[in-house]
Amino acid sequence: MLKRFMARDWIVGAVGVLVDANRSPPEVLLIEHSYRRRGAWGLPGGSLESMTQRPRDAKDAGLPDDVLERTMQREIFEELGIEVAGIRLLRVDAMPFVEEEPGSNRLDFYFVCEPAMGFEALRRQIDSGAFVARSPEVTSARLVPLTELERFDLYSPHARLLRIDLPRLRPELAV
Repeated sequence: MLKRFMARDWIVGAVGVLVDANRSPPEVLLIEHSYRRRGAWGLPGGSLESMTQRPRDAKDAGLPDDVLERTMQREIFEELGIEVAGIRLLRVDAMPFVEEEPGSNRLDFYFVCEPAMGFEALRRQIDSGAFVARSPEVTSARLVPLTELERFDLYSPHARLLRIDLPRLRPELAV
């Protein structure tokens, strides 16, 4: 009983880092969330949905191996209507406290990916005004040069990933 009382609740998330490395400086897709007063801008993604399986049971055969990648793909499609490709795990980040969302602890899996339609097609949609978010949770989307991140009120875990971790993990994206 003490172990259960002391155990923390964790939210597991999957986040897409859509970076156009062919631009100089490289650009990242940022979205503005309608539900955050502080840290409104961030990366697309969301939380793992509840599973019907019991994760502590030894016979958990129905769970796919790529549940986190599917979560990230599902969230990006639900929010933005964008299919993603070229998915590669970039980083796992455990956060016991997030300033903008105090409460549950977060375990986020960050995946580098790209829009299946390509960055140029996405850029044309955004620039022309033809891009429309599919979710009321998203008010806008932009491809932002990594050198201009300070102009945005970034969600703190995503700011840290983009400003500190991304240049360290992917030196070719350092600006």
